Amino acid sequence: MLKFAILGMLAQAPAYGYEIKRAFEAMLGHTWPVNIGQIYSTLARLERDGLVTCEEVSQELLPNRKVCTITEAGRAALVEWLQQPAAPSARLRVDFYLKLLLAYRSHAVDLTSLIWQQRQTLLQALADLTPLLTAQDESLRLLAEGLQLHLEADLRWLDRCEEVFGASPESDAEA
Repeated sequence: MLKFAILGMLAQAPAYGYEIKRAFEAMLGHTWPVNIGQIYSTLARLERDGLVTCEEVSQELLPNRKVCTITEAGRAALVEWLQQPAAPSARLRVDFYLKLLLAYRSHAVDLTSLIWQQRQTLLQALADLTPLLTAQDESLRLLAEGLQLHLEADLRWLDRCEEVFGASPESDAEA
């Protein structure tokens, strides 16, 4: 996905690695930090694959910069990716799902505490969204609203977990 994010940034204007990093993180309201090493290694692969061209630009008193530009092939790959539907974000490979099931089956920790801690984490994530929900940039507000809806759904799901897992496995076996 980073490959296409970089192509999307370069579709707007030629840029060098740190510009891409800053633009990507700003676009997402700094909710998705990206490692600069990932940017440069992805740029190298994109250049190798003919999706971008990079040119070294000299600077006074600073090291040279590699400014990259999207190619027609890169633009076509970006358009193709943008037009494909995204996979649903619902998936079972979420750490908490596994923790909950293992805690329930192993009795290693108290389920009520586990669910409470997860609820606190989700509530903090909701609180952290406040600046984005009031941002001037409408696209950032829309992103924040989507995240808010996902977090609220996760909180409702935790309510359901408390209903289902409220009884211990021993009491289920006795019934």
